[in-house]
Amino acid sequence: MDNQDYFHRQIHDMERDRRKQERKEKWEKREKGFWKAFLFTEDGKPKSGLMIYTFCLSFVLLGFYIAAFYLSVEYLTPCMAGFPAFLSNLLQALAASAAGVLMSFLLQKVLPDKRLIFGSHLWLLVYAVAAVITLLIFLSGTGAAGAMFVFFGWFVAIPLTLGLAAGYAMYRHDYAPPASGEEAPEWTKYTRRR
Repeated sequence: MDNQDYFHRQIHDMERDRRKQERKEKWEKREKGFWKAFLFTEDGKPKSGLMIYTFCLSFVLLGFYIAAFYLSVEYLTPCMAGFPAFLSNLLQALAASAAGVLMSFLLQKVLPDKRLIFGSHLWLLVYAVAAVITLLIFLSGTGAAGAMFVFFGWFVAIPLTLGLAAGYAMYRHDYAPPASGEEAPEWTKYTRRR
């Protein structure tokens, strides 16, 4: 009986070591992939500060867009009671989008890295695509996918498209890449916007 217990313990220990090794290999694969940018160096600094900053800023923009839509629906709906539904929805979506673009413009002026706003809107695009795919999986066979796309169009596609367009335009206008290798002429430091 003791030999059987000993063998069962040995088998259990071997199984535990195998699972531990599999987890270790899994984490090593993650470090080599996309998530590597979110890990830290040995000094405790992020490997990709831009990725982390845009990821965090995207939640700020997401919250602002949600608040802008809430205020738009809350205060513009009574004013547009006699309007057709299409026009009312379009005006509310454009009002919330304009508030988001204005916020993006203000943040672009304040933030030192001019890539952050456009990068944050790219994260919002990733969230939107993930949400649509998830909802399509959950709504398959229910017949509600059409309503979901209408909702997506008003509340996601319009603000996201305008935000991406404005963010890209501001990025192209404001971003000056760092000089590589050679020093830029003296006069360029006065023309570069920061």
